Amino acid sequence: MHCCIAAAEMTLPRRIVDCHHHFLAPDEPFHATLGALGAPAYTAEQYAADSAGLPIEKTVHIEALADDGAGEAAYVDALASRGACKVAAIVANCDLSAPDAAAALDKIQAASARVRGIRYILDYDGPFDGECPTHVACKAHATDYLRDASAAAAFERGFALLAARGLSFDLQLCPAQMEAAAAMISRHPGVPVVIDHMGKPWRLRADGGAADAAELAAWRKGMAALAALPQVSCKLSMLGVAVPGWPAGGAKEELLRGLVLETISLFGARRCMFNSNWHINGAVSNSDAGDVPSDEALTMASLFERFHGWVAHLGEAEREALFAGSAERFYRI
Repeated sequence: MHCCIAAAEMTLPRRIVDCHHHFLAPDEPFHATLGALGAPAYTAEQYAADSAGLPIEKTVHIEALADDGAGEAAYVDALASRGACKVAAIVANCDLSAPDAAAALDKIQAASARVRGIRYILDYDGPFDGECPTHVACKAHATDYLRDASAAAAFERGFALLAARGLSFDLQLCPAQMEAAAAMISRHPGVPVVIDHMGKPWRLRADGGAADAAELAAWRKGMAALAALPQVSCKLSMLGVAVPGWPAGGAKEELLRGLVLETISLFGARRCMFNSNWHINGAVSNSDAGDVPSDEALTMASLFERFHGWVAHLGEAEREALFAGSAERFYRI
C-alpha cells in the first residue's frame, strides 16, 4: 500500500492511449545526437514487451532529439505500417526558427501521413550544466526561443506556419518561460498546443522550504497563464523531474499527487492526458536522468496503476478523458 492509494484502488484504466513515448535508434543518422550521448537503442519490440498486458489501444510517438525530423518520422511510420507498434500519430522534430522551416515541414509531412504535430524542445534557463532546468537538447544552440526577442521572433514565424498545415505543437519548456510562451500562443489560436511533462517544475524537495515555494509560485503563475488559453492542453508524465523519488511514496508522492490534481482542476480533465514517456526503463522514463534508486523498480504497469489510483475519486468520464479521450481528441486519432 502506498501513502495515497489504498490497495483496492491499485487498478488499471479501462483503456489507454499512450500519447508520449519514444523509440531510440542511435545507430541511425536521424538519431546521431542520441548516439553521441551514448543512448542505448529502444525498439518497438522492447516497448511491446514493456507494455504487455496493458490496455493500450494506440500510441503517439514523440520525437527523440531527432537530427532529421523527416527521417525519424519515416522510420516510425514504417514500423507502424508493418504492425510492429500501435503508433497512430507522430510528433516530429522541426527547428521552427530556421529560415527553411516551411520546406522542412513539407518534408516531414510528406514522410508520413501519421504526422500530427511538431516538437522543438525549448526549456532553456541558462547554460546547460545538468543541474538547472535547461535541457541537453538546448546545449548546442544555447538560446531562449521564448524570451530572447530576436530568437523568439524567428521562432514565432515558424510556429505560425503550423495552423494552416493542421499541425499541433508539443511545448516542452521550464516554468520561467511560461508567461512568454502564453503571450506567443495567444496570438495563434489556430495552433493546438500541449504542455509536455506538466510544465516541468524543477526538483521539488517536499520539505516545505523556500526553494520549493519559489519554484511552485513560478510554476503556478505560468500554468495559470497557459490554462487560460483554450487551445492549450497538458500532459502528465516524467513526473520525477518535478519530485525526484516520488515512487518511494510518503511526502513526495503526496506532494506530486496534489500537483497533478491541481493541474487537472486548472485545465479540466478534457485538456489533460496521462502518458508513460516510456523509453529505456522506468527510471529514465520518470526523470530522464534515471539516477534515483526508488525509480528503478517502476514498470509501465505500476506507473499507470499509480496514476489511476491518484484519480480514483473522479468520475468515469473524467478518467476516460485522462487516459484516452483527451489524447484522441488532441491528436485526431
